[in-house]
Amino acid sequence: MAELNLRHTAKRARRRYRPSEVMRAPRILIVDDEEEDAKRVAVALRDPDSSIGELGCEIIEVKDVASAREHLERDDVDLYVLDLGVAERYGELSHKEIGKAFVESVVDNTNAGIIVCSGLPIDEEARPLIEYGADDYVEKSHGFSTIAPRAMSVWRRVHTERRSKQSHSGRKFLIGDWMFTIGDRTIKNLSGATKRLSITEHILLRHLCVVEDHTIDGEVFNIEVLRREKGDKQVRMDVFIPRLREKLDDSIDLSPQGRTGVYRLLGVQEVSAF
Repeated sequence: MAELNLRHTAKRARRRYRPSEVMRAPRILIVDDEEEDAKRVAVALRDPDSSIGELGCEIIEVKDVASAREHLERDDVDLYVLDLGVAERYGELSHKEIGKAFVESVVDNTNAGIIVCSGLPIDEEARPLIEYGADDYVEKSHGFSTIAPRAMSVWRRVHTERRSKQSHSGRKFLIGDWMFTIGDRTIKNLSGATKRLSITEHILLRHLCVVEDHTIDGEVFNIEVLRREKGDKQVRMDVFIPRLREKLDDSIDLSPQGRTGVYRLLGVQEVSAF
């Protein structure tokens, strides 16, 4: 029965998100010191045949993280596209350390989405990707054709966060030692400690809390959490879940089930007050 429910959820999600759905155009900031690469990203995002291109996005290009931080401080960007190799001289920090600090700042201080670009294969970048809190990854060596669908899926996630104000907003769940409130990306430990969730982490926990059996499989993860279309490249859920458990001090029980690729959140209970 649970497996049937998951299939029905996936079907509903596929029907719900269409390229023509009414959605305002996001303001996108491209952070890349390679002018040619930045232009190729911008062209891909403006492609009128893509879902993101249909929206007519406002696109800004900057060459360094210092300039990107000015936008971050104003919180005037909906989606960042950050090249991990972006050049900036800042003390003894490497480019990747700078990129990591910037992504963490986006997660901690805004509700914007963020896509990381790099020349390295995704297998080499998977752990840094989720450690930084980025919402998606694009490997430059595979070309820039994947930028548009990735941007659209992240923009849908940002909208999911905003829709949460009207859907389950304010519901509180005790998950192990953590109090999770839907609509609030700061999760609180009973001891008083707090952690900031990324957009993807918040949507994942929200889904696991509100569905009846607190389970999720790879198909539903890609559609409901990552907001990908049916034909998009699928992302392995087991890249994200171990990091989320580690982030919450391994005090939540998010365990694989008997069926391959299915996880269940155990020990979760809804509470009326905290």
